[in-house]
Amino acid sequence: MLMRALSRLIGRRRIIMCVEGLEHVPRSGPVLIAARHFHFFYDGYVLLRAIDRPLHTIVALDWMQSRLLRLLVECACALADWPIVLRSEQIRQRAGEQQWAYSSIEARQYLRQVAKSTVRLLRSERLLVIFPEGYPNIDPHPTPKTDLDAFLPFKPGFIKMAEMAERNGQVQVAIVPVGFVYKKDGSRWHATVRFGPPLFRRDFASHTILLHTVEESVRTLSQEDCT
Repeated sequence: MLMRALSRLIGRRRIIMCVEGLEHVPRSGPVLIAARHFHFFYDGYVLLRAIDRPLHTIVALDWMQSRLLRLLVECACALADWPIVLRSEQIRQRAGEQQWAYSSIEARQYLRQVAKSTVRLLRSERLLVIFPEGYPNIDPHPTPKTDLDAFLPFKPGFIKMAEMAERNGQVQVAIVPVGFVYKKDGSRWHATVRFGPPLFRRDFASHTILLHTVEESVRTLSQEDCT
């Protein structure tokens, strides 16, 4: 509730929303949202506004330089039950640099923690949000995306998360592809979020085929006219 209130306060004057395909998001049970990552803040804001279920978003905090800010943000994430991940390539690039809030030694520890957290949440039939590209198009910090139309290849970690959660034989994780389309209008953004039909691991012969299908679905849903 706190996250929703804060995001509404910050974003309502900046975003005009359009939601399509919301009927594809299951009203109950474990759901893994695999979304395009366009804007470092607005993507999460739009999802919070669109989905009438508690959201748990996997957030990357490897960009932080202040240990005090790290403490504050980690406390906020803990309160919201949002798992924290450190992107390994960022940690490697900054190894030995003292000005960053996280060290290379901690990367594996956070990887274990995010695995445990995501399995716990999915087995508790919660809704988990992940951005498989790893980086947004618009970010105050460096991003490998070269322009506003760029996509990065999807990383397969979200499929592994679903597999680990399903090992108890009691849950089936619905993987819902989500696309974003943004248009700038002066100081405001028009944001369209599109939800595709849920996909299930059991219906695919391999993780590779499922990964390709999810990525292609998200790309299609992120086209200005995907009809």
